[in-house]
Amino acid sequence: MCIPVYGIAEELETEYKHVKFFDMEFDNPISDVIRILPEVHGFMGIPFTIYYKNGKVVKAASSIQTKDQVKSILNKEFSVAVTA
Repeated sequence: MCIPVYGIAEELETEYKHVKFFDMEFDNPISDVIRILPEVHGFMGIPFTIYYKNGKVVKAASSIQTKDQVKSILNKEFSVAVTA
């Protein structure tokens, strides 16, 4: 279930150079930091995709997302301000 989301993240890393992409194994004890988030309470499927900005969760999603869904979140939460 996680492989398609990993693939999307790998594709988008070059387009969204200002965003850092990480993955964690769900069963790894260090992943408790994600499993205990209030934003994921009630999630029934994996993968969990957590979007952090400045150390705070700005969006959390569960299950497979399409590339368009991921891009929509990235564009909303991590857009780069264009200055003239």
